[in-house]
Amino acid sequence: MNPDVHEAAEIDGANAWQRFWRVTLPLIKPIMLVVVLFSMIATFADFQLIYVLTRGGPYSSTHVFGTYAYEIAMRAAKLGQGASISLFLFPFLLTVIIFQLWYIRRSD
Repeated sequence: MNPDVHEAAEIDGANAWQRFWRVTLPLIKPIMLVVVLFSMIATFADFQLIYVLTRGGPYSSTHVFGTYAYEIAMRAAKLGQGASISLFLFPFLLTVIIFQLWYIRRSD
């Protein structure tokens, strides 16, 4: 970030808190949204690692949705419930992705 922007805000009379809210946060907000998007995708991609290392962990106490859906569908032989848990995530993820893409395009 350009320190001149902070210096200009300070010259205009902004305190540290105002500089953060009015200068720093708007500049890093698109970056934060992209990081949240990729971290959510990485969380769902961690299914294989979690399942291999912990064999599902203690019974449904540390599951992410991906491992929990697999446990219900395969081990408990309830394919319908496992599929419904997996499908529950799609509208939420789609909403988050659409909002983030809209926000990034709006700020450009």
